Amino acid sequence: MIDIHPALQLDPNIERQNESYHHWAIKSVIVKQLRSEPGNAGTIETEKKTSDLIGDIRGHLSECPESVPRRFVVEIETTASSKDRLRATIQHLRFGYAVYWVFTADAFALRQETETLLDEYLMSTPSLGIASLPDGEVSLGTPITWDEFSLPTPVLGRHELYIPTYNRYESLFDHGDFTIEDQRVTIYSQPTTDRLYLSRHLEDGQQTIPTRTPWRPTDFYKRIETGEIQRVSPIRGPP
Repeated sequence: MIDIHPALQLDPNIERQNESYHHWAIKSVIVKQLRSEPGNAGTIETEKKTSDLIGDIRGHLSECPESVPRRFVVEIETTASSKDRLRATIQHLRFGYAVYWVFTADAFALRQETETLLDEYLMSTPSLGIASLPDGEVSLGTPITWDEFSLPTPVLGRHELYIPTYNRYESLFDHGDFTIEDQRVTIYSQPTTDRLYLSRHLEDGQQTIPTRTPWRPTDFYKRIETGEIQRVSPIRGPP
């Protein structure tokens, strides 16, 4: 057990998964804070998948303060954590979720290491969150967002057309926007086939009706790997 400052409240509805009490308690406190924030309206859930990753907390908000993203994930790290934090950040961002990283107070060195790691890809040095339950301190820090993050090139290469298992029976999947020869396009696929569809963005803000491309996924991957095609928006998933 760990002491919890009386100023902090646990959310009694959060089930403890395969995790330490310390990790669960921080997650429960953060969920309670998010759900109690009067400016927030929407869903706050725990242990939800982003592609093949399970995030500790996920928010889909219809209303929120300007400083809070409408779609976000909170990842809680302790001294025992071994997650690839760069890969996890990229995965969440690619699926349209801003990322909050929160570290326990005794994981200060890990927090500094992560700030240094992510600083290489951000416009400004990140300020990540910290949690000290005995002291009553739980801060999310600043969110890492798509617009401020410079993705490594090429971006995951052959994973760019990956469709999560929970979306593989959809009739259409929106892979997001890319640039091809300075032209912005949206690429779609049919999860049960190899067919790719492309919609071009016009200067007036409209888009053309998606048409099937002659490319196969292998052609697309080659162009991603050579830099001919670059991602410029997150994945949107099913329309």
